[in-house]
Amino acid sequence: MKQPALRHVLVLVAAMAMVPVLFPDSSRAGDEQMKLPPARKIPGLTAEDKFPNGCVDCHINMADIKQDERISTLMARWNKGAEPKLLEKAQAVAPAGVTLKGKHPQATSALEDIPNACKTCHGGKSSTAPPFAPLLHAIHLVGGEDNHFLTIFQGECTHCHKLNLATGVWTVPSGREK
Repeated sequence: MKQPALRHVLVLVAAMAMVPVLFPDSSRAGDEQMKLPPARKIPGLTAEDKFPNGCVDCHINMADIKQDERISTLMARWNKGAEPKLLEKAQAVAPAGVTLKGKHPQATSALEDIPNACKTCHGGKSSTAPPFAPLLHAIHLVGGEDNHFLTIFQGECTHCHKLNLATGVWTVPSGREK
């Protein structure tokens, strides 16, 4: 047998020896069936949804940790001036050519229907304000340990996005601030 051919045979034999490890098949005698991990606990899918109303269930006055996260409280701060880190996240998703001033205009009527009313200005095709979905994802899913949505709420997508298990349709609930 020539040397290159022997090398190919050895590679083939080694690869075949890995087949049961990479692709366990319980139908073969002596092989163990691959054990899958248990399903992850996903609120609203495989676990209780403690925030069925989305934004307005999370954005509350958390007196126990002395943190008021109601949208009205946040908006009052943003009307005076957004924190630099927040402004940086918002600017990153702002429409091309738009430089944000760092202050949110008055929008008290938006508190009646959060987040639907927010989309009036933050629509997907807005040319003056960051579009809602990229803005909220940048705010809630960036920042690691410094972002309390990632720490307190574990960055769980289904706290905001709700799946109708019967139809397979995703929605984001909207309502009045609590």
